Formats: sequence, structure tokens, C-alpha cells
Amino acid sequence: MAQKGLGASRGCTSEQKEFNIVAVGDAACGKTALITTYTTGVFPEVSKTLCDSHKIVKYCSTEDFDRLRPMSYRNVDVVLICYDVMSPATFENVFHRWYPEVQHFCARVPIILVGCKTDLRSDKFLEEKLWSLGQNAIMYTQGEEARRKISAVAYLECSAKCNENVDDVFREATKQALMVKRVKDRVTKSGSPCASS
Repeated sequence: MAQKGLGASRGCTSEQKEFNIVAVGDAACGKTALITTYTTGVFPEVSKTLCDSHKIVKYCSTEDFDRLRPMSYRNVDVVLICYDVMSPATFENVFHRWYPEVQHFCARVPIILVGCKTDLRSDKFLEEKLWSLGQNAIMYTQGEEARRKISAVAYLECSAKCNENVDDVFREATKQALMVKRVKDRVTKSGSPCASS
């Protein structure tokens, strides 16, 4: 999913900066709900594979989109790697699929790891289903450890359905994009190919 970020707000004035934010992760892990809830304030009961309102394009993990997704990494300022806290498979794919892909296409771009669907941790049916498979929900400490392993700048958890911490995800993305922009601006002004933070 690619989004032209509009700072931490949902509209853009002439004084605000635009940022390119890309959200990746397994299909149905919560990417579309996260972005739609942020941009519209409403949780989508049904999400589509492609959504271009608010300059958002969702790139699923299907073969058709595997060829298109690398184009979304061009000129990106921040990458959100998303997973579903109730799906250990989506968490494992952070390491085996998404982080390697992000490193390949945009190695120097800040990554924010996002645990989605935290409201489902209290769903006893899902908890029992995972338990019957010998699995457990991914807990905050595991997400934080994953953040360290992939050198993400932040780890955040959210529930788009309950609209919990959704704004925090994009506030952090905006903060990281601004820091990158400031460094780029300093490099451009100084003419130096290297910048120190």
C-alpha cells in the first residue's frame, strides 16, 4: 500500500509537507483497515484489493501484485511493515518476506513495524483456535524484539476496528519522514554526499 502522507493530519495545506508512506504485509493483516481508518475515520467493513482514494494503493501479497509492488518503493520516505497479532504466519513473514524485500528496494528508508488487529487478542474463540494449533497471539514484547532484529525505528500496535493508536502510527511515520527530509535538505544545502545526524 502506498500513501502520500499528509503529515499527521488528514488534509494538506500549502505549508504542510507531503510524504510517501508504503505499507506492506501479508494479505488480510490489517493494512487497508489501518490506512482507511486513518484517512476517513471509519473502519472499513469490507476492504478491496485496490483502493485509490486518498492516494492509497494497496499491494497484496498475491502473484499479480508481486510484480507491481516494487514500483511503490520508489521515492518512499517511510515503510510500514504490518502483521496481524493473531496470525503467527504473518509475523514470521516480517522476517522471511517483507523485511528482505524492503531492504532490497529501499535499504536506507526508516521502517516502522506495526502489529495490527490488537482488538482480536481478547477474542476467546481465536485464542482457543491458535492454542489448538500449538500457537499463541504475538505479544507486545515479541513485536519489540522483532523491531530490534530488523532495525526498525519504532514498533507500534493498533486496532483499526477500535481506532486505537491508528493516529500514533501515522504520527510516528510523519516524524520519521520529517527527520529524513531534514537530513536530505542539509546534504543538499551543504553539497556533501554524507550527512551526520
